[in-house]
Amino acid sequence: MCLWCEDLITMLKNHLKIIVMTKLKEKSLSGYDLIKEIYNSTGSWKPSFGSMYPLLKELYNNKLVSIKVVNRKKVYSLTAQGVKVLNEAVDASQDTIRVMLKEFKVMESICSPQERDHTHAIVREIKQNSFPFSNLAEEISKLQKILFKLHSDGKTKTCENEIKSILNEAVIKLKRVRSI
Repeated sequence: MCLWCEDLITMLKNHLKIIVMTKLKEKSLSGYDLIKEIYNSTGSWKPSFGSMYPLLKELYNNKLVSIKVVNRKKVYSLTAQGVKVLNEAVDASQDTIRVMLKEFKVMESICSPQERDHTHAIVREIKQNSFPFSNLAEEISKLQKILFKLHSDGKTKTCENEIKSILNEAVIKLKRVRSI
C-alpha cells in the first residue's frame, strides 16, 4: 500500500472531529442528526454510531460541547472553548490539507493503476469503518512525516543509505511477524 493511502485514511478519521465541531458551531444537533447532516452534506460518507458517540463523549469530557436533553434526546452544542479549539484546528488543518493535496497529486501521478484501485478500495473500507490496521495509522503517519521532512530538508541524498538500512530492517522484522 502506498504511503499517501495511509495519510488519506488518517486524515478522514481525524477530520471527523473537525466536521462534527463545525456542524455544532452552525446549530445544536443530536448525535443521530449529526450523522444525517454529515451524510447529506457529503452525499456518500456516513459516520457510524460507533465513531460518533465516543467522539461526542470525548468532546463533552473536554468541555468542547455541552448537552441539553430535548424530548428525551441529547442535543449537543459547541461551547466557547469548543469554538476556540475548532478555529485553531481549522487553521492547522488547512496547512496540512494543502501539503497533503500536493503530495497526493505527486504520488498519484507515480502510482500504478493497481495502487489507485487499491486506494479506492481503502476509501470504501473507511466508509464502512472496517479498515485493517487502523490502530497503526499514527505510527505510519509519523514515519511518513519523518521521511517527507528529511526530503524537504534536502537530507534524503546524504542519509539515503542510513534510511534504506532502517527500512530494510523494518521489512525483515515485519516478514518475521508475518510468518508467526
